Amino acid sequence: MTAIIEQDKLNRFISDLYLGTSKIDLSEYRDWALSKLQHLISFDGAIWSNGHQQTVRFHNHTLINVPESLAQCLLDNLSINPLVNSLFENLGSPIDMRDLMADEDFYRSEIYLTCFKPHNIERVLSSIHLDDRTGLFTLLSLYRFKRNKPFSDQDKQIQKQALYHLLTAARHALFLQLARTDDNQTTITNSKLHSNSHKAICDKQGYFHQVQSSFIDLLEENYANKTELESSLLKLPFALDLARKSYAVDGLQVELQPFNDLIIVEIWPQGPLDSLSIREHEVVQILAKGLTFKEAAKELGLSPSTVSNHLYRIYQKLNIGSKSELFKLLT
Repeated sequence: MTAIIEQDKLNRFISDLYLGTSKIDLSEYRDWALSKLQHLISFDGAIWSNGHQQTVRFHNHTLINVPESLAQCLLDNLSINPLVNSLFENLGSPIDMRDLMADEDFYRSEIYLTCFKPHNIERVLSSIHLDDRTGLFTLLSLYRFKRNKPFSDQDKQIQKQALYHLLTAARHALFLQLARTDDNQTTITNSKLHSNSHKAICDKQGYFHQVQSSFIDLLEENYANKTELESSLLKLPFALDLARKSYAVDGLQVELQPFNDLIIVEIWPQGPLDSLSIREHEVVQILAKGLTFKEAAKELGLSPSTVSNHLYRIYQKLNIGSKSELFKLLT
């Protein structure tokens, strides 16, 4: 009976995570999600970090009742932390420090005295999820400050199921927020005219920080027979041209936007309409609604003759001669 009750709680937690992606502000989402997890597993502190196995550093942290100095201390002392190798050898499975060493050894160990004791941490339960396709990893470490409160096997099972949904829901919340931002922009961009575009957030070297699965799917499809694609996409298979906001590469249309100190990379399969300017795209979209030149001109704030001139240039660029041919390219 207890197991059924706990599974019901876990199911509600997972449901709440995904429902919260459209309700909780992005800046608060990860803290909110960890507070929800505390209803399932009692813990006093936590680190939820994302990073990349190639760069061996954290991209961001969500910290609960522990300072940033703890995360840095752990990074500085990877070589003496017995959890590191064990976590990567047991991906997705929570590891209790007690699984690796007896308490009397742990409380005399260099990692305890250097990183955990100064932050009043007595019990540690950690797990890592690694995306083999991108090299992105998610670390979740839960801490208890009382030595007489060890984590249980049930805590392990809950964390094992919770980690995947935490990272998946958080990624969904991020890209949902980006989509809303795009929808609220009054400026038309090429990507807004393509429903089949896909996003990733990268650093200037092209390493992924967050990425939609569909983005990777498109890259794998596009580079399936090319040597540029390695067995796993640890970074973009093309160089970022930071001097341009929009350009074509290897049959893909690429659009870049700054995102704090990172870059939003949006891609879609290149098509004939990608040669058009933003204004020309607007003319095409308006005329596709069945409007006359006069009606289209009024909606765009242009004269009918200007709309006609735009259409003439569109025909030239696309090597077509009628609106029916143009509209076929939209389908």
